Amino acid sequence: MSLNFFYINLYPVLIELFLGLIVCFCLIFGASYSNSNFFHFPLAAKCIRFFVLQGLFLSFILLLNSVPFYFSFWNKLLLCDSFAFYGKFLIFFFSISWMLIWQTNLKILNFEFWILILLSIIALNLLIQANDLLSIYLFIEFLSLTFYILTSINRNSEFSTESGLKYFILGAFASSLLLFGFTLIYNFTGLTNLPDLLIFFTGYSPNYFLTLDKGLFLAIICVLTAILFKLGAAPFHLWVPDVYEGAPTIITSFFAILPKITILILLIRFVFNSFGDFMYYEIYLYLIMSTFLSSLIGTAGAFLQSKWKRFVAFSSISHLSFFLLNLCVLNTTNLVNLVIYLIIYLIMSSQFFSFFSFFKKFQFPKIISPRFFNSLTFLNITNPLLAICFTLSLFSFAGIPPLAGFFSKFFVFYSAISSQFFFLSISLLGLNCISCFYYINLIKKNYFNDLSTSYLSVMYAPAQNTNLWILSSFSFLILFLDFDFVLLFSNLMCSTFLN
Repeated sequence: MSLNFFYINLYPVLIELFLGLIVCFCLIFGASYSNSNFFHFPLAAKCIRFFVLQGLFLSFILLLNSVPFYFSFWNKLLLCDSFAFYGKFLIFFFSISWMLIWQTNLKILNFEFWILILLSIIALNLLIQANDLLSIYLFIEFLSLTFYILTSINRNSEFSTESGLKYFILGAFASSLLLFGFTLIYNFTGLTNLPDLLIFFTGYSPNYFLTLDKGLFLAIICVLTAILFKLGAAPFHLWVPDVYEGAPTIITSFFAILPKITILILLIRFVFNSFGDFMYYEIYLYLIMSTFLSSLIGTAGAFLQSKWKRFVAFSSISHLSFFLLNLCVLNTTNLVNLVIYLIIYLIMSSQFFSFFSFFKKFQFPKIISPRFFNSLTFLNITNPLLAICFTLSLFSFAGIPPLAGFFSKFFVFYSAISSQFFFLSISLLGLNCISCFYYINLIKKNYFNDLSTSYLSVMYAPAQNTNLWILSSFSFLILFLDFDFVLLFSNLMCSTFLN
């Protein structure tokens, strides 16, 4: 009986329980030694960062030695399947890479920072396994609360506190919209479990003269709006540039990489495992609109930016259109192409922010602000090797062959055109060609600017070996990515829906 209880109730969340124990240990350690004469804030923060990093390593090893099962547990609130299992692989791999990229931030000396990071990783892992409207809402709120605090963690910065307040207000509105949608779904169907909702909607033909269908349509619109807001897709993107710019760079990189995995998986579960035929008949037009607007606003907004954080924000909005394009196709076989694009996008984003982690080592003159693109004009003169890595990242984001970014977009367009989404595919292809101009413009500033306008007085210190290894590894993957392995991993991850 005890063994069955372990496998049914504890085995699927064993990693989360282990990370929860580490959180408790770090809280006790930090509260005990943070005010000590021997263990002051910076040392306590470094120790807790070490504990968190080791905990993630051990959790990743524990995940490698686990076996994926398919069953629901905790009264069907959570689900263990291949999508959640391999999604955890992505979360742990890129969270460990992120922690290796960013060492302890000297501007953020409080030890609670790394505990909040670990709590957000726990929330990401639990949200991947959510199988009920109640558990989805609870874990989204758990994740959002940690993100609000992380955004405003730098209390000495007006930008950080302002962006945290904006994020909190807009996020609270999106959460209320999500809860309202869930309430309507339960009111009209009496169901909260996602597989039960799939059975309810299978073969369903909506009739908008009925009150039931009007209510369900409004409910699903509210749910999709809230999820697209959490994802940062247009036209619900207004918080993204402000939060990316106001938050510390270490938090900006975290928001740009890890939440994309979980929110996209949640959106896929709603599209393929909940709304069924009702989604196919009507609601997919809503996704098509968001896809086109994300590409249009992301491309146009990036042209107007002079600060690199806001540029990254609009660039991420533009890349979300390729994720949503695969969802618009509403074909389970195209999920493999979506996962391929997700993996390559995570690699490119990690390489991009590992490049910007070197900015801590540069000493800028007072006339230059590292927040603007002008701070990059010195790069080809000061550090040619770093300039090459930056160029690789921009070319890959633009989709220039033979880099990994080109093949990821190729698979997306191939699946969309095969499903006869000609207008949307041509529109996104044209906007992507336009977006190549601002990527190439940044490269032009590096290599073709007049030397008299370059800021050669910028000084830099040698980087740590860990940062160099991470940057070199991700740059190598952009150039020589093994697509057979990526395809195999994507098929294993999507096997739940393919079967």
